[in-house]
Amino acid sequence: IYDRNGNILASSSKVYNVILDCKVINSEEKYVEPTVRALVDIFGADEEEVRTLLSDEKTKDSQYQILKKELSMDEKKAFEDYITVTEDSTLSESEKAEREKVKGVWFEEDYLRTYPFNDLACDTIGFTLSRDVADVGIESYYNSTLMGTDGRQYEQTIIEPTDGQNIVLSLDVGVQQIVEKYVNGFKKRMGAKNIGVIVEDPNTGEILAMDGGDRYDLNEPRDMSDVYSEEEIKTMSLCPQECSRL
Repeated sequence: IYDRNGNILASSSKVYNVILDCKVINSEEKYVEPTVRALVDIFGADEEEVRTLLSDEKTKDSQYQILKKELSMDEKKAFEDYITVTEDSTLSESEKAEREKVKGVWFEEDYLRTYPFNDLACDTIGFTLSRDVADVGIESYYNSTLMGTDGRQYEQTIIEPTDGQNIVLSLDVGVQQIVEKYVNGFKKRMGAKNIGVIVEDPNTGEILAMDGGDRYDLNEPRDMSDVYSEEEIKTMSLCPQECSRL
């Protein structure tokens, strides 16, 4: 999503989830320790968590367990380089043998939505709840346009992937920043409970900025620490019965 001057308001970057195939790792005892060490050394994975996934009755035969989310391409490549033993490698024979026993780890592609201006025009832009779910703002209204479709292959039938489309808004980041600056000041000085500002181009009716005074970081939309105290947030996680006892 761009503003009228080409400033990026929202974008998606490819990231990777680390998936464990516990069944493969457990298929031979010699795979377990090298794989656990690699996951801990390369990704900083919690060793206890990994061992629990490999030993728990509910997961030890699972072929799909998400261990870590939103890794970068560099982090993915670091792991691939670690387990790839080339002919000219300077590793010792024991090190080569160790790395060749790392099994049952693969990567799932995903996309991370980011908002470079954080809380700017947050109510207008909106945010995604997951890769393909958004329920507020531009993100929601144009979700199908922005998303595109994944490719699929069914036996001999191949459906090619389709990229999502970009959207250019009439919003102007500079004008929006000015509006929000004065709305923030008005709320602080006057204590207004409700504010609404819309700036339009009088010649075309295009909306250059709009603001209702609410602020939250689109990259962390569930972070309520700026609005509520830590104690208040804790009570929100309680069940109704627990709240009634407070």
